[in-house]
Parts: sequence; structure tokens; C-alpha cells
Amino acid sequence: MLSVLCFRVLRKMQRRHSSNTDNAPPERNRSQTVSSETSVDESGVFESLKAEASSPQQLFSGLAGIPSGTITAAPFQSGAGGDRHGHAEEGPDEQGGTPAPALSELKAVVGWLQKGLPFILILLAKVCFQHKLGIAVCIGMASTFAYANSTLREQVALKEKRSVLVVFWILAFLTGNTLYLLYTFSSQQLYNSLIFLKPNLERLDFFDLMWIVGIADFVLKYLTIALKCLVVALPKIILAVKSKGKFYLLIEELSQLFRCLVPIQLWYKYIMGDDPSGSYFLGGVLIIMYSLCKSFDICGRVGSVRKALKVLCTPQTYGVRATSQQCSEAGDICAICQAEFREPLILLCQ
Repeated sequence: MLSVLCFRVLRKMQRRHSSNTDNAPPERNRSQTVSSETSVDESGVFESLKAEASSPQQLFSGLAGIPSGTITAAPFQSGAGGDRHGHAEEGPDEQGGTPAPALSELKAVVGWLQKGLPFILILLAKVCFQHKLGIAVCIGMASTFAYANSTLREQVALKEKRSVLVVFWILAFLTGNTLYLLYTFSSQQLYNSLIFLKPNLERLDFFDLMWIVGIADFVLKYLTIALKCLVVALPKIILAVKSKGKFYLLIEELSQLFRCLVPIQLWYKYIMGDDPSGSYFLGGVLIIMYSLCKSFDICGRVGSVRKALKVLCTPQTYGVRATSQQCSEAGDICAICQAEFREPLILLCQ
């Protein structure tokens, strides 16, 4: 009697469950019904509940033509593992195809330059046209310096065979260019910068500063070459050729030091501006920074001048006079220049 009552209760629960799951596959409902009826007939209520909570193998046992023991969990696990391996293999490819941040930023900068290049060229053309006179003068002075310097080096290399006429031509050429330049811009009084004074300018902006500093530097270069020309022109009786190199070194180091000191007052004037009260704090900070940087430069130049003076005052011995026997043992030919001996010396390196 109790088994019949339990069977009816289970039939009512099964009908209610089937009405809620109308979309479920008919094979699964049929298998659940058969399994529940079988369990009730054999073992009662608890066996029917155990059949409803059976393994996936028993769940798919009602499918037609598929045995219950053929479906296992291993294929599903291996398939999931294969998906994971597939994603792991695709990861490096995706990362390798992604451009590096530095490369993408470089491409962005190149693209920006390509777009802004016409405007940059227009701005440069405007600036060059506005300062065409100053640019032309600087190009001319640079060409003059290059010509004079190369010609002087050739004359120094000739030693006793140097041409005094060529040396004086360089000296006259540089003097004429300097005087013509200062006369042309006499209203600006550019020569004041050479004696640490301010030129005659209404205002001192960046371009004016570059103009004055550049002209002063070229004039000092011309003066350096002129002094070297005078040393080259001195005869051998007054100054030996071997001693001229010491004077060249001293003149060059003094020129570097003086060229380092000349623009200091111009930079101070430019940093402070026409109205120092307007930017007193910023100007003071910038002047302190400029003074520190300039002091290191000046200390280095002063050290170089001291070394040049030490070389000038210290007699240099390149070796001892070679005897005729030593010259004959060497084949009467210099091992350095492959020419016959003339006032041969045995150097310290033998």
C-alpha cells in the first residue's frame, strides 16, 4: 500500500516537472521516466531519487544508438586543455604583432613633422629674410676666416721656406675686412664689446645678442691669426722655427681666454633685461647659473694659459746631436721622413 502511494506522488511530481520543462529534449524526458519507473518498481522511493541524481553516463544512456559507457569526462577535459593551449599559442603572436610604444611614438613624431614642415619652412624663410644682412655678413666673415686660417697653416708647414709676401697679404686682408666691417656698422659701435662695453643699441633682444657676440668673436679670431702671421714673418735670426710653436700655443690659449670673457657683460645685460625690477628673481637665478657655468669655463682656460706659459719658459730637448758614425750606421737616411740627414738628432725614442 505504501509503495503504491509513493508511486502516485512521484507521478504527480514528474507531471509537474514535465509541464515546467516543455522545451527539454523528448529523449531525456523519456529516459528519466523509464529510470524513475524502474527504480520505483525495484527499490522504492530512495532508489528513484538516486536515479534522478545519477552520473552523466546514465543521463545520456537514453539516447538512441549510444551506449552508456562510451561518454566519459576525459574528452571534455582534453578539449578544454586544447583550448587553453590554443589561447596560449595565440598570445605571443598577438603581442609580437603589437607595435612597441617607442616605435609608435616615433611614428607620431614623424607624422607631426611631415604635417608641420611647411609651416616651419615658412617661419625660417621669414626669419632669414628679416635678418638677411646679418646672415650675409656672418657667412662672409666665416669664409674670410677659413681662407686666412688655411693659408696661414700652409705657410707654417713650409717653415723656413714660407713666403713673407703671402704672410703680409693675409695680415692686410684681415685688417681691411675688420676695418670695413666696423666702419659700415659704426652707428652701432660694435667695437665697444671688445673692451667690455655695451654697443649703441636701443634694445638688446636675442637676435641682437647673437649679432654682437658673433661679430666680436670673428674679430678676435682675425686678431689671433694676425698675431700668428707676425710670428711666422719673424726671421730665423730673431726667433728659431722650433721655438715658434710655443708662441703659437700661447697666442691661441690667450685668444680662447679673451673670447670667453668678452660676451659676459652682454649676457648679463640680456638676462636682466631693460627693466630689472620686472623679473628680478628670475634674472638673479639665471645670472647665478650662468656665472657658475662660466666660472668653470674660465678656470679651464686659465689652466691652459698657465700650461702654455710653462711650455714657453721651459726649454725642450728633443735629443742629442748624432755623430757621423751613428748617421752612417743608420744609412744616412732619416727613418721618419725617408730623406737625407740635416742637423740630425737622436731622439729620446732612439
